Amino acid sequence: MKHKYLLSAILVLFLTTGSLSAESYRKWEFVNPADLQITITPEKAELISGSVATFTITIRNRTNHTVNLHYPTGQQWDLAAYHGRTQIFRWSQGSIWADAPHTIPLKRGETRSEQLTWLTVDRNDTPLPHGIYSAHGMVMISPRHLVSNDCQIRLLPAEIKPVQIIETRLNQFFDIELPRYSGKRELEWHIDYVYNDNRIAIQSINRTADKVVVTFNPKRVGHVEFHLYAHHDTQDATRSLERRSFRVEVR
Repeated sequence: MKHKYLLSAILVLFLTTGSLSAESYRKWEFVNPADLQITITPEKAELISGSVATFTITIRNRTNHTVNLHYPTGQQWDLAAYHGRTQIFRWSQGSIWADAPHTIPLKRGETRSEQLTWLTVDRNDTPLPHGIYSAHGMVMISPRHLVSNDCQIRLLPAEIKPVQIIETRLNQFFDIELPRYSGKRELEWHIDYVYNDNRIAIQSINRTADKVVVTFNPKRVGHVEFHLYAHHDTQDATRSLERRSFRVEVR
């Protein structure tokens, strides 16, 4: 009787373990996502809005054994881009993929990469507003696709001025003169600090017949980097016409 109970316990343990293993196997079916590293890298961190953004998506086998990648269709890769939390682009949207299941072995330490592109325009083929956008890549294996890290790019207005270097002394005010009009339309300018740490501050903004004069007060020694963006006074600040960049050395 004792041996009978022992045999029953072993049988229950075997069935339970087998059930858990099968459940774990069904969860991912073919691959453990921890075995793979998916990354995305933009070709350029900044580019003119309306141009083509290129991204490289890479999958790497992190294990010391071969991992088989099972694809349910002819699609192997995908790309999604976001403005804030809103998805505004999907590389595969509108595409039809062959019903062609296939498997690609990935040896230990091996990588596979693909470049996907995104034309940064809206549905009307108008360049997107400038600013920060994010993207992630996908590897379309079964039973669910794997997603990369997020990366960011900055879309810029069409006209980019070269960086201007200004040297000044502590508490010695300095001016930056900007155009007031583009054609017959008045411009608004807004500032975007790359690095400041409270070293300079805007003292005043004055308008002449054709210029906007921004006066700065250097308050601490060090360097400052910032951009000034111009947009029409009736448009959103993200619809900039140009960007002017400055580096200020406060001594």
